[in-house]
Amino acid sequence: MERGLFEGLIEALADKHSQLDINFHHTGIKFPGIQQSLELNGTISISVHMRDLTDEEKRALSQRNVSMLAAPKI
Repeated sequence: MERGLFEGLIEALADKHSQLDINFHHTGIKFPGIQQSLELNGTISISVHMRDLTDEEKRALSQRNVSMLAAPKI
């Protein structure tokens, strides 16, 4: 049984180095203003390469989040 799209995406992101393949078989897409629909057949591969933040990047991200929380809401 094939995994669902979102389950595969979450798993790929959690592994830090992975590839997610999205398969399309007779998938129709219709755009507003265009009478004909497009049919997709094939595979889209998404490669995921993530790294851990350095201590300096973690501090900067933390400071940005605190600033956003402390900023007055309009």
